[in-house]
Amino acid sequence: MEALAAWIPAVLALVAAGVAGWLLWSARKAAEETAQRAEAVRRLASAVEANAEQTGQAASTATEQAERAWEQVKLTRSQLDDARQERHASTQAEQWEWAYALTTAARELVNSCHELIRVSLDTQVAPHYRQAADRHYRQAGQRWQDTMIKAIARTQPPLEMQQQVTTFAEVHQRLHGHIGVLLRAVETNTLGEGDTLTKQIHGMRHELNNAHRNLQRIVSSNLSAPQPAAGQQANGQQTQLNQATAAPAPQADPNQQTQLTPAVGPQTNGSRQPTPNQGPAPAEPPTQQLGNRPARA
Repeated sequence: MEALAAWIPAVLALVAAGVAGWLLWSARKAAEETAQRAEAVRRLASAVEANAEQTGQAASTATEQAERAWEQVKLTRSQLDDARQERHASTQAEQWEWAYALTTAARELVNSCHELIRVSLDTQVAPHYRQAADRHYRQAGQRWQDTMIKAIARTQPPLEMQQQVTTFAEVHQRLHGHIGVLLRAVETNTLGEGDTLTKQIHGMRHELNNAHRNLQRIVSSNLSAPQPAAGQQANGQQTQLNQATAAPAPQADPNQQTQLTPAVGPQTNGSRQPTPNQGPAPAEPPTQQLGNRPARA
């Protein structure tokens, strides 16, 4: 019993020592696992911080690029507005110049017609004066035809103005034929008092005057008609840019206007008549005042 009593405390001490060693080993293992987890958490935190820093730098770079892109957009829009205004101004100037040249050539043609008719019906005028008036009339007719073709080809006026130009050309063409008959009658001395040809020529001369007045009126009203200003389009584009949209502005269809085939001007007997250019012409928006330009004497 005494031996058993002596062995029991020793066994208990050994068991306690084993349990303490196992607890110490478990605690050390738990501490190592905790340290590993803490190290992993630290590495993850460092990676998150690095990713956050990279994301911040990328966001700053993207913001700077967006600001530079917006500045480029505003600069491009400003340059586009300036180019549009310059083109609009050049188009206005070209439209006004061609309209003025067209009406001036028509007025010169009408005046030369009247002068030739007056000289032809005056029996006291020498033949060389009549020939000079005829030559001046034909030169004015050629200038009118060339100016009409170029003006219509380069400006492409609206349909109403084209109709007035066509009417004036048709009236002049009929009067030109009667003037040729009148000149032959005067040369052969077969024109009598109160002849039907003379009455017809006077009637068509008044008709040519009316056609010329209508042509001047329609040209003036066409140049003074309000047209869409470039500023309105710029304001629309500014609103679209503020809303971050890129819808293109609507443009006029050049096929909506009809190309005029001008009539042939006066030609000499036996001469070949030039063929007018009937090809399509670029459309330009005319906006100018014809009445502000002083008329030539």
